[in-house]
Amino acid sequence: MCHVGARRPLALAIWALLVFVLGAKGVEALDAPWIAEKARRVAAITRDLAPLAPAGATVQVMDTTAGGIHALYRLGLRQPTRFIYDFHFFHDVGDPRIEALRAEFLRGLETGQPAAVLVLEDGWPVPGYGRLDAFPALGRRLEESYTLAVEGTGYRIYAKRSDS
Repeated sequence: MCHVGARRPLALAIWALLVFVLGAKGVEALDAPWIAEKARRVAAITRDLAPLAPAGATVQVMDTTAGGIHALYRLGLRQPTRFIYDFHFFHDVGDPRIEALRAEFLRGLETGQPAAVLVLEDGWPVPGYGRLDAFPALGRRLEESYTLAVEGTGYRIYAKRSDS
């Protein structure tokens, strides 16, 4: 049986080791390359989107967590729909609930008339821009009413056509 006097130094040593390991992990995470990359992407989106979306306009973001909403925040813009992420449009596609969400999203685009649609390449559960192929009604909407205005690193901005 361990003596009570020996437990304290052992507990202190374990605690110190834990603090050291977690501290080292924290310092390592401070300089994570993905943070700088996301900051560069947000700055580029902000720069490219600003001339396409005047004050008071809306912009629809199709993203998971790659910086689209952050760019809208920087520009003081809002979305025409309640959908801040797009992942739910691309799984269990035959489910009536997903079909209802898709229909609501399309109605929101129709009534909200966003000045632009920002699509980020990173996605889940379907990565890449090809995920839009799995949502044909959205593809038709983009084709009929928008034009690809900017293709940046990791994002595309579709601008509303003046004739739509």
